[in-house]
Amino acid sequence: MGLAETDLYEPIRRFLEEEGYEVQAEVKDCDIAARKDGRLVVVELKRSFQLKLVYQAMERQRLTEYVYVAIPRPKKGQREKSWKDMLRLLKRLEVGLLTVALDSPLQSVEVVLEPSDSMVWKKKKKEAAVLREMDGRNVSANTGGATRKKIVTAYRERTLELCCILEGRTEVTYDQLRQLGLEEGQLAILRSNFYRWFRRISRGVYALSEEGEAALAEPAYGQVVAYYREKHQHKEEV
Repeated sequence: MGLAETDLYEPIRRFLEEEGYEVQAEVKDCDIAARKDGRLVVVELKRSFQLKLVYQAMERQRLTEYVYVAIPRPKKGQREKSWKDMLRLLKRLEVGLLTVALDSPLQSVEVVLEPSDSMVWKKKKKEAAVLREMDGRNVSANTGGATRKKIVTAYRERTLELCCILEGRTEVTYDQLRQLGLEEGQLAILRSNFYRWFRRISRGVYALSEEGEAALAEPAYGQVVAYYREKHQHKEEV
């Protein structure tokens, strides 16, 4: 695996372990093998979506029905045709999809697609071989390379950060945001107001809208919101 695949490993390992899985890397050609309550999950890692990744996922389906592919999260989310085509193909193949926010300090993992459980699986001997290999290891020394509609893209994360800053304030000016270290790109997010999460009070002065308050309460954004609330609360205290 290349450097980018290696970068994907740690966030996914943490994500699976938080879900209660035992995780190991490079088991019987699987980038990541994880198990919980007798269920074997396999994750294949790639720096971008490509046919080689699809072939690998199909090969891993000989071992278990719970196969995911993992890639860095797309910069433009679901708006690109190539993204929709990729989802259509993975759904047809009954392969799950994970994305990792490598462009964020959170490096959060999103479950975009779950593998389908409609297939009939008869490869229990091969699955058992992977589980036996995992049983035989005492040290994890390797580094492995339900549909969620709300994808946390880099743009959406930056917008949520703005919501966290505006939360509890009657209004915020551009100058105040610059003093907090925000770049002009995030100020442009306020002006465009793509999600309607802000209210323009006057030129260069904004407040949080009702839609923005609802976004902060959205469970799918919980990890991101908690991170930026703590970050900016610390800045104010300092």
